Amino acid sequence: MSVSALSPSRALGGVSGLLQVVSLHGLVLLLIKAAQLYLRRQWLLKALHHFPSPPSHWFYGHKREFQEEGELPHLLKRVEKYPRACVRWMWGTRALLLVYDPDYMKMVLGRSDPKAQIIHRFIKPWIGTGLLLLEGQTWFQHRRMLTPAFHYDILKPYVGIMADSVRVMLDKWEELVSQDSHLEIFGHVSLMTLDTIMKCAFSQQGSVQTDRNSQSYIQAIKDVSHLIISRLRNAFHQNDLIYRLTPEGHWNHRACQLAHQHTDAVIKERKACLQKEGELEKVRSRRHLDFLDILLFARMENGSSLSDEDLRAEVDTFMFEGHDTTASGISWILYALASHPEHQQRCREEIQSLLADGASITWDHLDQMPYTTMCIKEAMRLYPPVPVISRELSKPITFPDGCSLPAGILVSLSIYGLHHNPKVWPNPEVFDPTRFAPGSTRHSHAFLPFSGGSRNCIGKQFAMNELKVAVALTLLRFELSPDSSRVPVPMPVIVLRSKNGIYLQLRKLSDPGTGLLLLEGQTWFQHRRMLTPAFHYDILKPYVGIMADSVRVMLDKWEELVSQDSHLEIFGHVSLMTLDTIMKCAFSQQGSVQTDRNSQSYIQAIKDVSHLITSRLRNAFHQNDLIYRLTPEGHWNHRACQLAHQHTDAVIKERKVRLQKEGELEKVRSRRHLDFLDILLFARMENGSSLSDEDLRAEVDTFMFEGHDTTASGISWILYALASHPEHQQRCREEIQSLLADGASITWDHLDQMPYTTMCIKEAMRLYPPVPVISRELSKPITFPDGHSLPAGILVSLSIYGLHHNPKVWPNPEVFDPTRFAPGSTRHSHAFLPFSGGSRNCIGKQFAMNELKVAVALTLLRFELSPDPSRVPVPTPIMVLRSKNGIHLQLRKLSDPGGDKDKL
Repeated sequence: MSVSALSPSRALGGVSGLLQVVSLHGLVLLLIKAAQLYLRRQWLLKALHHFPSPPSHWFYGHKREFQEEGELPHLLKRVEKYPRACVRWMWGTRALLLVYDPDYMKMVLGRSDPKAQIIHRFIKPWIGTGLLLLEGQTWFQHRRMLTPAFHYDILKPYVGIMADSVRVMLDKWEELVSQDSHLEIFGHVSLMTLDTIMKCAFSQQGSVQTDRNSQSYIQAIKDVSHLIISRLRNAFHQNDLIYRLTPEGHWNHRACQLAHQHTDAVIKERKACLQKEGELEKVRSRRHLDFLDILLFARMENGSSLSDEDLRAEVDTFMFEGHDTTASGISWILYALASHPEHQQRCREEIQSLLADGASITWDHLDQMPYTTMCIKEAMRLYPPVPVISRELSKPITFPDGCSLPAGILVSLSIYGLHHNPKVWPNPEVFDPTRFAPGSTRHSHAFLPFSGGSRNCIGKQFAMNELKVAVALTLLRFELSPDSSRVPVPMPVIVLRSKNGIYLQLRKLSDPGTGLLLLEGQTWFQHRRMLTPAFHYDILKPYVGIMADSVRVMLDKWEELVSQDSHLEIFGHVSLMTLDTIMKCAFSQQGSVQTDRNSQSYIQAIKDVSHLITSRLRNAFHQNDLIYRLTPEGHWNHRACQLAHQHTDAVIKERKVRLQKEGELEKVRSRRHLDFLDILLFARMENGSSLSDEDLRAEVDTFMFEGHDTTASGISWILYALASHPEHQQRCREEIQSLLADGASITWDHLDQMPYTTMCIKEAMRLYPPVPVISRELSKPITFPDGHSLPAGILVSLSIYGLHHNPKVWPNPEVFDPTRFAPGSTRHSHAFLPFSGGSRNCIGKQFAMNELKVAVALTLLRFELSPDPSRVPVPTPIMVLRSKNGIHLQLRKLSDPGGDKDKL
């Protein structure tokens, strides 16, 4: 070899040439990759050209619009603008079709397209290839193998386990709220649902709710969920090798390890238990196995059936899905009920009627809470636990509207968008449980909290049971209200979480007790529980026809009277009509009482007693009972009470006589639901010590008064308010005419179809609350949010009239403005209390609201109302809100009430 061949210059030249070749190859590869990316983008643009999309950045796509905290609000804007689907660009060469239309959903979920591989790849290190990620025949085999774990014979005893786990959580809440009533609930609920799934599916012993390892697992799941979403949004983190080298990649690896340690320990513990003498045979002999035993027996009986990897993947999958999705559901449901106290209270009353006297919740109870179930479903519509799922098209698809997509496109099925789509759910942001009332109809794929199609959630019945148990037991123990200083921000992080937690204010309910208007303590609770079924919607439905008949009798009388004089004092007439209604509905009275002199005497007696009580409260010398009895007012009060009692005694006697007729008793007993008086009489018949004669008459007296006098006040003042605001009166009339054209009879279904009339009714009750004041005597000290406090023994007068006219609560409070109650409007949970609030709110509020709507609707169809300027009513709080000088209106009979609107 020559010396020149080894010279440094020749060596350098060789290295330089090699670098040039490498650089050239690198450049060629880069150009090829750039061309591939360009062609990919062009293919996506062509494939997605049928579907709308806002402008996007060529590289970042829509990333800036879909920042984590603004994800859902931006989604809702798109849903409103593009009601079926739209394109979302993740970055330059990654796009998906975002779908939120039920027809589109039905088509995609009805196929067998695989789940999106990009998401699979990121989730697989965490939960492996279990039922959630499996595809094809293997998925079908695992699904078939695991389905028996959710047989109802398996699920039934789980209800008791669920209840025990919930009680552990609620006991902890009691301790915590004794120090601070504000509580972040998501973490607590997650531990409770983990405790439940560990016991039910994995035969775990003891409670995990105080175990630090369980808390570490919960945190690991939360971390992994956030990291997966973060990775999906970052173009530079798509490569596995690069991602592993990043701080987020290291964090994700550690979190997955923590999750795996937890599930490995569960498997190991169950295997050890099965190896104990006799345990294996004992488990084998069961008719149905739980989830983990199915997996272990599949492996024991056929070594090739499940590998260790498959086994852990299924356990990881169900450990996550069995607690995290359910925790999301429960937390958001409790938040929704906290934000809507009227629905919360109605659910509580329904549950109290089932679980009185500390009865344990059972499987049979779960189908006996229809209103609570409606509220649970409506909360899951607003806050679906799994807000989005995805599919990668394995073959082309053409949607019903003609738009099509080729194979290979990623389709993101936005359940959150679907549930908030105004084309699918009118006023989607309004919490309205009646959307799920029995008999309501909707598109088969409009409501998908558990997905749909063949790959829907295998554990949906388990989950629904747990939701019902958790909600029921929580509402029995606590009154919930939202923390106004920390409004949760929904955020899709695999499941629907809140960016800032879900904070609630919890008030421990005192031991339920005595009865209804005046009773206290346990007796109140027993009476309330006993009477709640009298206001079940199956009972209330047929009452609408009875109400309408009573109103028509009154309106016929008005037609006769206004033919002589158009001025009419309406309060007395309305009182007779509402007494007629309550007598027929609650007390099975036959015939009309509106022309009965005894009824008119009863109305006058109630009016006299109300005035005398108010007068006595204001007179210091009349506080002593003995002295008061000797005064003229005392004598008057005694006579008026006697008249009222004679009326109620006659009602009770008449019903008892009818029940003694041959066959009548058996006929009434066979009814699914009893009316108010029959409930009282049967309680006495079946248990002589249950209700004394005094108790019986007291309840009848209470409901006879409350069922007619408060409602009469409400109707009279509502009609006066509409008379004083003709533009609103006419708008209500047109709404009602559109429903009841051609003389159609008003029905239960109509009552939810008059939104503007309902707004006006509520605004009138804000201005003129039927019960203007209620009072409480403090049994223990109280400290208000501003730091002011009161000792026990102080009398607190809660002025509902003052609240409803408080300018700090209601701007321009004297102005009649129905839009205050428009769908979607917000206010403090206790700003509007026409039926009081809390656990002692009006038991008959739904009955009353129905009667108000019926009376207003039929009156406006028959008459045009205007105020009598010479006799302006003077509101006076006399038990109910009356007028010192009566409520006088001018009435003009409308021709052809179902006719041409332009003539009205």
